[in-house]
Amino acid sequence: DFSFSKANATYGQYHSIYDSFDWVDKFGGINGTAGSSFKLMVDAAKLWGVMAIRLATSKIVPIDPLVQADALVHYTSAIEEQQSGLDLGALKEAVTTFQEAAAQLNLQCSSDMDQYMDSCNEKLGLVERQFLSQEGLPGRKWFKHILQAPRLDLGYAAEAFPGIQQAIDEGNMTLGQEQVAVVVDCILSAADLLRPTEQELTVRHRREAAHQSGETSE
Repeated sequence: DFSFSKANATYGQYHSIYDSFDWVDKFGGINGTAGSSFKLMVDAAKLWGVMAIRLATSKIVPIDPLVQADALVHYTSAIEEQQSGLDLGALKEAVTTFQEAAAQLNLQCSSDMDQYMDSCNEKLGLVERQFLSQEGLPGRKWFKHILQAPRLDLGYAAEAFPGIQQAIDEGNMTLGQEQVAVVVDCILSAADLLRPTEQELTVRHRREAAHQSGETSE
C-alpha cells in the first residue's frame, strides 16, 4: 500500500458527506492547489502500473519472504510487550524457523534462478495460504487469516495476530494460549513450504563444491 500525504494535512472529510468531488478538487491536492489532487491520482496510477508490469514480467515473483519474517518478529514483540502472561516460547521459535527458511529460499532463488525458477515461484506464490486457519478466528470463523484481521471493536482497521490479541483483550488466557498454538502451526507450515527440499539442497551443494574446485584448480 502507498499514498501521498502532507505533514500538515487536516482530517475530517474522509467517509463523510463532505468527501465529495468538489472537496477533492479544491482541497485534496498539493498545498490547496485546485485540480492538483487529480495529478496525484495519475501519478499513483502510473506507479501501480509499473509495479504490475514488474510483477507480471519478473522471472521470480518479486516477493521477499524475509520482509514477512521481519513483520512476524515485530508482531511477536508487540504481543510480548503487553506482558499478558502467555507462553510465547514456541511462537518465537516458529518465527526463527520461518526466518531461516526464508533466507534459504532467497539464497536458492538468487543463486539457482534458472534451475529452480518454477519451484521458487510456486513457493512464493502459495506461502500466504499457509497463514489461513480452517477453523477461523474465535467467534468469527469467516476470518481465516491468522496474521491480520480487523479488531472486533473497529471492524475496519487491522491488527496483528488477531486471535491472540482478541484473547488478551478479553482476558481469556486459555483461549490466548490456544491461539498461540494455532499461529505457531501456521507459521511452521509456511516455513516448511519455503524451505528447499533435500534434493534441491544436495544439487546446490554439489554445484558450490564444483565451483570451489574450479577456483582452486585455477
